[in-house]
Amino acid sequence: MNLYFDEDLEQFQHNLARWVDERLAPQAEALDQSKEFPRALFKELGELGYYGIMYPEQYGGLGLAKPYLYYTVLCEELARGSMGFAAIVGMHGSAATYAVHTWGSEALRQRYLVPALKGDMVAAFAITEPDAGSDASAIRTRAQKVEGGYRLTGNKVFISNGCNADFITVAASTDPQKRLKGVALFLVDTKTPGFTVARRLDKLTTHCSDAAELVFDEVFVPDECRLGSEEGGFLNAFKSLTVDRIFTAALAIGTGRAAYDAALKYAKERQQFGQPIGKFQAVQFKLVDMLAELEQCRLYTYHAATLADRGQPIIIEAALAKIIAADGCNEICQKALNIFGGYGLMNEYPVQRYLRDSYFPMIGGGTSDIMRMLVARQLGI
Repeated sequence: MNLYFDEDLEQFQHNLARWVDERLAPQAEALDQSKEFPRALFKELGELGYYGIMYPEQYGGLGLAKPYLYYTVLCEELARGSMGFAAIVGMHGSAATYAVHTWGSEALRQRYLVPALKGDMVAAFAITEPDAGSDASAIRTRAQKVEGGYRLTGNKVFISNGCNADFITVAASTDPQKRLKGVALFLVDTKTPGFTVARRLDKLTTHCSDAAELVFDEVFVPDECRLGSEEGGFLNAFKSLTVDRIFTAALAIGTGRAAYDAALKYAKERQQFGQPIGKFQAVQFKLVDMLAELEQCRLYTYHAATLADRGQPIIIEAALAKIIAADGCNEICQKALNIFGGYGLMNEYPVQRYLRDSYFPMIGGGTSDIMRMLVARQLGI
């Protein structure tokens, strides 16, 4: 990976990897079993400054020249320790805070962005609804203009960090006739009357990362909490959502790395027929194929992150990175479980968790087929 890493980025990765090995990985299994939000770890990582990777120093950020590369490293390393924790951080430090920084007033930045980057507040981003998933233009949550602001009414579903968020960036329609051009973004403080968490959803994967169904019952949002323009505000955020596909790819890579490392170690230790199973060609070929897949995923994902840092168009590259990494790392995790054999099905070994968690990047942020559709449109077909 030296093709994309300079000395500073290598040191950043080294320091983060040490925190993952010492603090996160030892707790990963307990977090998965308890399904509880890891508030102490979340706060600790914020105090170390990692949530500020993509933001300027004046708000507690790091003011980096290559923020997308650094955030890709963050997502990969955290997912190597715990995909669930990485999913929490990935949402919090990117899409959930991006609109506040980009279109929020200085007062909103100080009230919400600054504490969020310290880990004192949890942020979420809410687009998906029961009848509006990949088709954002079908959003039914309505933002009705009233004196001094808006009244939001509607439901959101599958919202990461939704149960624990202190504030949420919400996509709502100001004019249903205009479809996607009539969708705007609003900052909703979760203490506002009318907002409720209807339920926490029980899912197969990333257990400590909550997914919530949210209800907005005439929630009043002041004018100052509209983020961007009333018409087309959501389209302004499209760049952030595009870059997030690279970070989702990095989450997949982190879990793929963990699965590969565990399978390689197990293959060297597990004895059958008088020798380690790694001596058998069938196991060797699986491990080599896993490594080849992993390196392909990493190279393309970091290529896409580099283009993003250069300000180049990345709609195709980000979608391809997500396809390659999500699908590829799921295959790596399947091979890892196969190498573990019967033990791979046991909860005492982490490989079953790696496989479960590998499904999250395949769905989160848009399914692989939706990514293929985006690429096809860019190709003019």
